[in-house]
Amino acid sequence: MISQLLKIFHVENIYKLAAIFFVFSLSGIISLYLSDIVTNFLKLHISNSNFLLSIRILTLFILYQFVILFVAIPLGQLSYFLSYQKKFLKRLSSIFLFFLNK
Repeated sequence: MISQLLKIFHVENIYKLAAIFFVFSLSGIISLYLSDIVTNFLKLHISNSNFLLSIRILTLFILYQFVILFVAIPLGQLSYFLSYQKKFLKRLSSIFLFFLNK
C-alpha cells in the first residue's frame, strides 16, 4: 500500500511522502483560519449570508494556492508543489475555457 502511495505522489521515500501530507494538512488549516478572518471582517459590511458564503469559498480557494507554497518552502518541498500548482492551474483553466465555449 505504501509503495502505491509513493508511485501516486511520485516520491522516492516515505519521509518525502510524510512531508507532502504535512504540507497539505498545514496549508489547509492555515487557509481556513485566514479565510475565517476575512469573512468575519466582511460580516460587518455584508448581510447576505449566501454572498458571504461565496466570498468565503473564493477566499479559501485563493488563499490555499499561496499558503501551500509558503508552507512548502521550509519543508524543502517547493519544487514538488510548484509542479503540482502548474498542473492544477492548467486543469482549472481548461475547465474554465470549456464552460466559456459552451
